[in-house]
Amino acid sequence: MTVISATGNQALNTRVTATKSLTVVTSAASQQQATTAQSTAVMIGQTDTPSPVYNITKPALVWERSSSDLMSSKLASNFSNAGNAARFTGLGAALLERFTTDSSSYSQSVMKQTSAQSASSAGNVAAQTQLHTKADNQISLSIKTASGALVDITLGSDDDGLGVQVNVSKGTLSDADRKALAGLAEGFQKAIDGLTAQPPKLDLSGLTKFDTSVLSSVDLHATLGTTNTQTLDFHADASTRSVKSTGVTGTVDISVDMSKRALLGTDIQQKQALNSYLKQINSAGSRGNADDSLMAMFKDAFTALNSNYGDTATTYKSRGSEPVYFSLTKTDKNMMTGLADFTASVSQTPVDSTNPMRPDETDMFSYQLSQASTITGTGTQDRNITQKQQSHLVASYHQSLTPGLQLNLTSDRNSQNYLYYQIDDKSESTTSVQYHKGALVSASVDQSASHLTHIQKYVKGALESDTTTPESVSKTTDLLGQLQSAWENNAPRMSFRDYLNHQTLPDLSPLVLMKSDPAQLKSRS
Repeated sequence: MTVISATGNQALNTRVTATKSLTVVTSAASQQQATTAQSTAVMIGQTDTPSPVYNITKPALVWERSSSDLMSSKLASNFSNAGNAARFTGLGAALLERFTTDSSSYSQSVMKQTSAQSASSAGNVAAQTQLHTKADNQISLSIKTASGALVDITLGSDDDGLGVQVNVSKGTLSDADRKALAGLAEGFQKAIDGLTAQPPKLDLSGLTKFDTSVLSSVDLHATLGTTNTQTLDFHADASTRSVKSTGVTGTVDISVDMSKRALLGTDIQQKQALNSYLKQINSAGSRGNADDSLMAMFKDAFTALNSNYGDTATTYKSRGSEPVYFSLTKTDKNMMTGLADFTASVSQTPVDSTNPMRPDETDMFSYQLSQASTITGTGTQDRNITQKQQSHLVASYHQSLTPGLQLNLTSDRNSQNYLYYQIDDKSESTTSVQYHKGALVSASVDQSASHLTHIQKYVKGALESDTTTPESVSKTTDLLGQLQSAWENNAPRMSFRDYLNHQTLPDLSPLVLMKSDPAQLKSRS
């Protein structure tokens, strides 16, 4: 016992007694559980009278198993922190890096002892199970190997516990499997760090960088928080990539079809198309007054799913009852975007109560973007290729009449000074290529873009103006004519077919990229 005395004008003495104890218990499930308890007794009073005693007891910590390994040390360090970002720091990477030396299953958790039950009680076992399966904050990664093995990794956290689990089933892991799993460590951790950031981010590119001949699929699922919940579902394999994320600001939903690899372009071509789409996404977000963090998530996810495609192909097999095989040339790819087909959408959570005087004026944002390609015909000599890109923006929002002044609409007419915007934009680009008896006979792209802007101006609650401004542009570009002009100028002595097969062709892919701004499309006419 340690006694500390203090003497003042009123001759008060303070005595502090501290005791510590450590208990280790072995559970019936043959799992070692260590309970660490700390308590402090504080006694304050006059030296010649009995002292009141205040007991402050720190909660005991219950471990699922022996806590002497490196992963347990990491859990102990993280558990002392608050918030998902700090709790999950480094855990995902550590669990995958573990496969460099160990391919076995693993389970560990640390919890506060929240009741008078012993550390080996059924209540603690149930709490540990829930921490691995239904925690308030749960992240799981499921990986299938090409050989058939399944690896499931979970991280769980709530106010009273933190746990991790690795389960290897349906087969054994080869050296190549273990190396590939460890290779996802950085990507997994970046995905976790993004999800737990404020505001959340979708950093998923590292989870698309895997060899599908070793790992056949990767799935990431997350549910964070019990209120204002953020969720994520991500999938990637050789033929499909998808992500859907929902949160308080809205929903991001993207799916990429990797099956038509014959249409994929060069890295330069893909980067060019991706940058073009990102510019259009930025423009849509600005024009529709979208939430910046939601649009950042959409762009990050769109970029991740449309990067790291891997090997391309030159042959395409149709999906009919009697499959037809088509061989595509560099000329064909030169007239495509170079990206895989996709559907992508982002929708902001509508706000219905922005203006109490006019509840029908909703603040909302919805944007869809897609690309779809088809290859038909009787064979390579007679083939038709069509690639269609589309976008659609619908948005509405309120804006102050005074730039920079935050709008605060109330039932008071003096606050009713604003502009109410309603936006409806559409764009489309359709490329058509036809071959007959092996000869290119037609190639063109039809494009259109339209903007519809409806603005209502209110001053002290009275409608002062109501304007609708439509803009629309359409055009057709003869791609075959472009190729024939280049042939006549650069190699008129050889046949047109030989020119297409053996010479460097002009890059036509920028001409087929969709333009969502009518003014921009018009300037290219």
